[in-house]
Amino acid sequence: MKSREFKNAMYDGLARLIKALANPNRLEIIEMLSQGEKSVEGVVKTTGLSFANASQHLQVLKNNNIVKARKDGYYVYYSLVNDDFLALYQHVIKYAMSEIAELEKIMNRQRDDNKSNDAVSLDDLEIMVNGQNVMLLDVRPSSEYESGHITGAMSVPMGELMEKLKVLPREKEIVAYCRGPFCVLADEAVKILSEKGYKIRRLDEGYPEWKIRQLQTN
Repeated sequence: MKSREFKNAMYDGLARLIKALANPNRLEIIEMLSQGEKSVEGVVKTTGLSFANASQHLQVLKNNNIVKARKDGYYVYYSLVNDDFLALYQHVIKYAMSEIAELEKIMNRQRDDNKSNDAVSLDDLEIMVNGQNVMLLDVRPSSEYESGHITGAMSVPMGELMEKLKVLPREKEIVAYCRGPFCVLADEAVKILSEKGYKIRRLDEGYPEWKIRQLQTN
């Protein structure tokens, strides 16, 4: 293979992978699958896409080795191909947030609206947990909590938050987390509970970021 032919082939392959990621719906699907395995129906429910549209996006991701699939009866379940890709995706998000000013402005506006600007970093969380002066609140759907969660976290899905106010401690600081930095569930929990008089902040990131951090440090 000639040098130019080799380079063209390699860069073409890289371009196909990047093109597969360059779609907002597929990026949201990746965020959903970073919480754990989901059926096509589960992706539809979470993202609001039509079944046909969700299936098409999942097929593009599968064809580019970003997700894998397994069949169980009449249902097909999808998951991210491996944790290496999840770590890569998180690096892309961090780079975008640090280098694209418009994204930072949108994020700040979102946090301002929900009184959640004073976010807790993963480093801060580790110190707080070691000091046993914090309660971790996982406000994702229970199915995502069951697929994996931060050690010691209590599952209180957003739809059940108001019903479970009495079990939340007022003497401890609460740290709410959800799917990641773009997930609004934790922001909503901070707004609701702070207005009820609870001492609460959100985790700056989410369960997938914590998971990768554990894999890298263990």
